[in-house]
Amino acid sequence: MHTHGLRQSRNILIQLTVALLLTIALGAYFSDLLNLIYLSNQQTSAGFVLNGLILALFMLALIRIIVLLIAYDREEQALSRFRANLDQQRQDLLEFVPPASMIAVRMEIMESMQLQRAEIHHQALAATLLAHESTRTALIRFIHNILILCGVLGTIISLSIALLGASTLLEQAVSSTGMGMVIHGMSTALSTTMTAVVCYLFVTYFFSALQNLQTRVLASVEQLTSTRLLPMYQVSEEAVTRHALDLVKEAHLLVQSLNEKVNAIDLQSISECIERSDTQSRLHHEEMLGQLRVLSSLLKDGFRLPKD
Repeated sequence: MHTHGLRQSRNILIQLTVALLLTIALGAYFSDLLNLIYLSNQQTSAGFVLNGLILALFMLALIRIIVLLIAYDREEQALSRFRANLDQQRQDLLEFVPPASMIAVRMEIMESMQLQRAEIHHQALAATLLAHESTRTALIRFIHNILILCGVLGTIISLSIALLGASTLLEQAVSSTGMGMVIHGMSTALSTTMTAVVCYLFVTYFFSALQNLQTRVLASVEQLTSTRLLPMYQVSEEAVTRHALDLVKEAHLLVQSLNEKVNAIDLQSISECIERSDTQSRLHHEEMLGQLRVLSSLLKDGFRLPKD
């Protein structure tokens, strides 16, 4: 799974920004309708409390999603830099890589285990990282699960208010209060349901995108671990055996090459060359001895020395 140069987290952040701006623009465009639904006919504070609760949960989940998207954007940058260091065969593979990033922590753990001569279990490392990252989305998952229930709760409370108003209306033949409570209850039920549904859809989409991004980042970390880091830090019996077999094959090829070179040598020609060299050496030796005798005779004659 190669993700060189791809920044999915940035794309999701852009989508989130566009969605928020579009929501604000639509809210401003339909401000009269929203004012009628949310602000008019509010005889109690139930609507404000329920909608405020839903919006507070929504904003909390949204802030957490943005924080995690920024964090995973840093992780994607760290993975990209680590791959570049591997491709460039740098001495320090963690150069320009944040020390707190997933891949840096994974590499430090594997280095520590190698120094301790401990066996590296990739499955255990992957499960630990997955469990740690799952806890980071626990709050969003909780809000995602209860958000629609808050809308249902608001609807039930609002309908209860409407029923109380209807009861008052039935008890009194003419009761503006009872009719107002009925309208207020129905209006609150509509507003809380709308708020919960819109917030739920918003959180569902971006929570799903965040989970996909998390899976993508974790898969990249595990892919780098299995293909690049494990061969560097883990020495298994199979790896040693394969290395020994490779050495034996190389030695066998070397012996074959030496045999071929030895067989290619013409021993007869070498022997003849040696004999010719020996003969020439003897001739040169005898010639030099003769010249020395002549020189000795000349010196004796010149200096009038007695001859042997």
